[in-house]
Amino acid sequence: MKRTEGVADMQITVTVSDEIIREAGSRGLPVIDFLESLIDKGFSAVRERPVMNSAIDRIRALRSTAIGKTMEGKR
Repeated sequence: MKRTEGVADMQITVTVSDEIIREAGSRGLPVIDFLESLIDKGFSAVRERPVMNSAIDRIRALRSTAIGKTMEGKR
């Protein structure tokens, strides 16, 4: 991970379907630009929906509770 102007960049490998490649081409965009726009749209949609945020918080709380119970059973 490298830092650019205080923002951490992460490099990941993604397998892209032919459908995504075709869609990017039909929009006249490089695949990377199209994927970045999809990620940005998804991130914005989640941030703008407080109901989704609270649902995610509930899922995280449930997971941590379940993991804690699993760990207690292994002691």
